[in-house]
Amino acid sequence: MRALVLLIMFLGLSAAVAADRPNIILILADDQGWNALSTRMHPDIPGSGSTYYQTPRLVQLAKEGMRFSQAYAPAPTCSPTRYAIQFGRSPSSLQIWGADNIGKNVDAAVTDSLANRLKKANPDYVCAHMGKWHIEWEPSELGYDVAEYGDGHDPNVTRGKNRNNPDSPHPRDPRFIFSLTRKANAFMEKQVQEDRPFFLQISHYANHLTYQALPETIEKYKTQHAKKATPYQNSPVWAAMNENLDAGVGSVLDKIDELGIRENTYVIYTADNGYEDKHDYHKPVDQRGYYKAFPQRSHKYHVSEGGIRVPFIVRGPGIPANTHSAEPVVGTDIYATAMDIINGTRQFPDTVEGGSLLDHLKSSGEQPIRRKDPFLVFKYTKPNNRHDLTIVQGRHKLIKDADSDQLLLYDLVEDIGESKNLAEEKPEMTKQLYAQLTAYFKRLDWDESEIPKINLEGRRN
Repeated sequence: MRALVLLIMFLGLSAAVAADRPNIILILADDQGWNALSTRMHPDIPGSGSTYYQTPRLVQLAKEGMRFSQAYAPAPTCSPTRYAIQFGRSPSSLQIWGADNIGKNVDAAVTDSLANRLKKANPDYVCAHMGKWHIEWEPSELGYDVAEYGDGHDPNVTRGKNRNNPDSPHPRDPRFIFSLTRKANAFMEKQVQEDRPFFLQISHYANHLTYQALPETIEKYKTQHAKKATPYQNSPVWAAMNENLDAGVGSVLDKIDELGIRENTYVIYTADNGYEDKHDYHKPVDQRGYYKAFPQRSHKYHVSEGGIRVPFIVRGPGIPANTHSAEPVVGTDIYATAMDIINGTRQFPDTVEGGSLLDHLKSSGEQPIRRKDPFLVFKYTKPNNRHDLTIVQGRHKLIKDADSDQLLLYDLVEDIGESKNLAEEKPEMTKQLYAQLTAYFKRLDWDESEIPKINLEGRRN
C-alpha cells in the first residue's frame, strides 16, 4: 500500500514538473498568404480561406486552438521578420528597413535573443532550429543548441550562402519539407527520452521559390481539383507544395501525440510574409493590384494587407478549442508569449515590443493583449523601388507612401481590400495615426530623410 501511495505521489509530482516546463513549437511557413489555408482565418469572411488549396491538417489545428484573423508578419519579406521573431522587436526598432541592410550591425545584443533568454530563465530547456535561418548570426550565437538546414545529404545545398532558399535535389523531398520534419520529430523524441523541455523552431523553405511539390499532388490539382481554381489561385504546383507543407505539419502533430506530450506542448503556426509575386514594384500604394491574396491588395514586398497579413494559429494547454480572435497580433508577440509560457517574463529585456498572447488565448479572447504601444508599425524599403510606412491600430490602418508623401487611411473591417482612402473623410483619425507613426520613428532616432515631414495635404514642409 505504501508503495502504491509513493507511486501516486511520484506520478503527481512528475505531472506537476512537466506542467511547469511546457514545450513550445513554432512552425514558420515561407511566403504563405493569409488565405492559403482551407479554413477561414475569419469565420465570417469567405475570402479569408481558400476553396482551391487543401490543408486538412492545418484545418484540424485551427479547430483545436485559436485562430487570429488580423495577424501580421513583422515585415513583408523574409529576413526582417526572422530577426523580429528572435528579438521580439519590430524590424524598424532593430534598424532593419528592407532586405538589403541586414547584418550583425542590427541594433540588438545576442544575449537578448529569444533562445538565450529562454534558457537563462530555465536552463533545463533545449532549443533547436530547423530549416531556413536568413540571419547573419549563427543559430548557436542566438542560443540554439541544435541547428539543421535540410536533409543533410549534401551540406553545400543547405548551408553557407545557399541555406536561405535552397532547391531540394530530391524528388520525394520538395523544398526539404519531409527531411526537416523527420529531423524535427527525431529532436522531439530525443528530448522526451531525456526528459528535457524544449523550444523547437521549424522554419520551412516552402512555399518560397523555386516551387517544388510531389508529382502525384501536382497531378491532383491538375485533375480532380482543377474546377476549384479561381482567377487568383490557380497554380497546381503552388497548391501542391502548399498541401505537401500541410502534410509536414501534420507529421509533427502526429509525433506530438505519439510521444504523449500534447497536453504539455504549445504549437504556434504562422508565416514570414504574404505570397511571393513581382508585380507593382514601382506603383503607388493605391495602384497596386490584386493577386493570390485577393480580396487583399498586393503581395510580399509591400505593406499592403496582401504583403503582411498571414495565418496565425495557436494550440496548447488551457486554450479553448475552435476559438477565433479578431485582435491585431504580430510575429513579434511570439517572444513575449513564449517567455510567458515558461514563466520567464522577468527575464526578457525592456527592448521587447511584442506582448504576450497567453491570457488572451486562454480566455477565448476576453483578456486584452498588452504591448509597449497600442499599435503596430511596419516599414519596408527595397532599393530602387518604392518604400512605405504603416501603422495599424484596431480596425484602422494608415499608410504613408514615402515616395509621394501621400497618406492613405483604410478601415480594414469595412474595406479589407484597401480600396477606399478615408484620409480626407476622417482627417482627425488620419492626423492622430500619423502623429503616432512619426513619434514612433522619432523615438528610434531615425534619420529624417527616411521619413520626410509632411502635412495632411501631402506637401513636404
